[in-house]
Amino acid sequence: MKYYDYDWDLSPKKIILDSQLDVDALGWRGGDYFKVINENGQVQLVKLDPLEKFLEEGRRKNAKME
Repeated sequence: MKYYDYDWDLSPKKIILDSQLDVDALGWRGGDYFKVINENGQVQLVKLDPLEKFLEEGRRKNAKME
């Protein structure tokens, strides 16, 4: 699905999505994790499944402790 005439605010620290974008319809919830992938010059945000999220949180906690 392509979205036209949406207003997004992009900065190095965050992306603010247009208020008309229905993230509930996409199945996105607070606390979801996404990873950034650059595939052949096309950047994608890919939602991590719950197991990947759990593993990533553990990796980040371990990195902070070192």
